[in-house]
Amino acid sequence: MDFNLPSETDPRRLEIRAWFEAHPDPSYTQIAERGLAAPNWPAPWGLSADPETQYIIEEEFARAGIIPPYNINAIAVNQCGQSLLVHGTDAQREEFLPPALACEHIWCMLFSEPSGGSDLAAIRTTARREGDHYIINGQKIWTSAADKATVGVLVARTDPSLPKHKGLSQFLLDMDTPGVTVRPIYDMSGEENEYNEVFFDDVRIPADRLLGKEGDGWRLVMEQLQTERSAMTKPGAVWGFGPTARELMSGLIETGKIKDPLVRDEAAQLFIEGEMLRLLVYRNMSNRINGKPAGLEGNLGKMIASPHGQKLSDLAKRTQGAAGLIENQDVLPLPDKHYGLFSNWDYAFWFGPASTLGVGTQEILKNTVAEHVLGLPRDTDPTAKVPFKEINKTKLKAAS
Repeated sequence: MDFNLPSETDPRRLEIRAWFEAHPDPSYTQIAERGLAAPNWPAPWGLSADPETQYIIEEEFARAGIIPPYNINAIAVNQCGQSLLVHGTDAQREEFLPPALACEHIWCMLFSEPSGGSDLAAIRTTARREGDHYIINGQKIWTSAADKATVGVLVARTDPSLPKHKGLSQFLLDMDTPGVTVRPIYDMSGEENEYNEVFFDDVRIPADRLLGKEGDGWRLVMEQLQTERSAMTKPGAVWGFGPTARELMSGLIETGKIKDPLVRDEAAQLFIEGEMLRLLVYRNMSNRINGKPAGLEGNLGKMIASPHGQKLSDLAKRTQGAAGLIENQDVLPLPDKHYGLFSNWDYAFWFGPASTLGVGTQEILKNTVAEHVLGLPRDTDPTAKVPFKEINKTKLKAAS
């Protein structure tokens, strides 16, 4: 297999390259109108591009030096926007997708809650139907970009009489709706906050903002998280958004630090891991080209990619010596490339521990693989089939 395909003379590549050359500084509205914001989506939103064409477009974005929309508005373009294509109404698609693809309206995912931990189905935020509105009360936490978002994809409990996985529904929420309060969570990095907590106090959402049907929430969440995990199966720090093992190796060679045999051995192991992840990306692309449905590869890929990124930034900081203690003073050169927040090893190192927690902890992913790939017995959950409103009663009874 040619792992560097398609060629430089591929007609599809030449067409996209010509467009970027004719539009050297395109707006994201122009990019969306050309169908390049989400090229795999069907018209009129995208180009119905096959995976190989999509790969070409990603390479041409990089060549043109333009940040692709999926790096700016990841929740809309990568994770949740496709749910509107399948489960949304025509009115929802017309209202929400154009400004999302043009990166005018940033989206966030309002999923995790303080009381649930890794048990995402244990959502306590409620959505009570009242006429042509739902009334939302509750709290979310660890929400990326909530302080910048225009739209929130909210999961709430619409029927507490059902077991916890079945009584959930999903909504499209205007983040400036009265009763929504966003508070940033500041971390020790000293950088701009990534995460937020969000409170809902009698928030009124029009009933036509329900995505799909009542009770579809868990199915939608699983589809969206699987898509997100697959996107994180990439070589590089912080789920592939930061520098890669290839770039670390280049920096170590250029600075002469590779001469240390212990550094060289560790860097070689990381380089091998990075190549494994790079080939997994191609494997996923090959599966899509051949019409194979997405399976559990996203879980496996993220299990490898998250600790890989942590080890990359850890080695980078250790080899910097005393200079590594000074904020943002990288002594390992990096290529002139946009990494967003992770444009230096310093912030990638500080953020790294979160990568094995976000979008499914390592333990959750291991359980999924154990149950669905290896056929091992499921983790016992005595609350799984109990009506949600009875769960606390059941726990109290068991404790007495």
